[in-house]
Amino acid sequence: MSEDLAGKVALVTGGGRGLGEGIAVALAKRGATITLSGRNPAALQATAQTIESMGGRASVHPGDVASTSDVEKVVSGTLDAHGRLDILVNNAGIAHEAAFLDIEEAGWRRVIDVNLNGVFFMTQRVARQMRNQGRGGAIINIGSIEAHAADGPFASYVAAKFGLRGMTMSAAIELAEYGIRVNSVSPGWVHTKMAEEALRPAMLQHMLHDFKRVPIKRMVTVDEVAGAVTFLASDAASGITGTDLVVDGGTLADIHVHRSLPNDEDEQ
Repeated sequence: MSEDLAGKVALVTGGGRGLGEGIAVALAKRGATITLSGRNPAALQATAQTIESMGGRASVHPGDVASTSDVEKVVSGTLDAHGRLDILVNNAGIAHEAAFLDIEEAGWRRVIDVNLNGVFFMTQRVARQMRNQGRGGAIINIGSIEAHAADGPFASYVAAKFGLRGMTMSAAIELAEYGIRVNSVSPGWVHTKMAEEALRPAMLQHMLHDFKRVPIKRMVTVDEVAGAVTFLASDAASGITGTDLVVDGGTLADIHVHRSLPNDEDEQ
């Protein structure tokens, strides 16, 4: 079987930067036509230009996955532009650092809305289209090792990613009869713009430089995560559904990595 995605149309949410950009480019290199969605039109256009400069095809349909009306707009725009949908990568996500006792309602709800509710409504809408097309499809949710072992003051993010992992399995069971495969990829720490924005400086430096946390002695790369996604999107993974592919350099395998992170005083 081949990983060639020629003739496939892929929708990547959060496709303007970081993992989303890397995943979109990797899918395009395999021959897929790409639809990019996210809240930053300029960043999405930049990714589209990168894909087109390689000879690929890409269209931009901005939207917030936490809005069901935006979800409908993005999917309808994709179908108007390309006529079909074969691959969905639910990559859009946010993180919010706050101690458990200090999390405010608005912050909690926003993280759950984007990272869990938005993935559900996008998956539901796209899966209906895939069912109606009658040709199956592949849906890949970007999870996190935080869906396996909590670490640090990110209760809303951890809750959303645990929920996403369960939803992935449930969707895989129910959608199998339509030939739709649903899997997730759970990266370890990847040095992206989101990580820089989400973490206190001391925590970011801890993750970047304390390679004892990662058995392979480095952080995983965007390309390595994108490689896992392209595999699951391809016919090479035709027998795989309802699973979570962890790309973390062995972090979860080492019980000693879950140690205390730096305190605020370490920033001084």
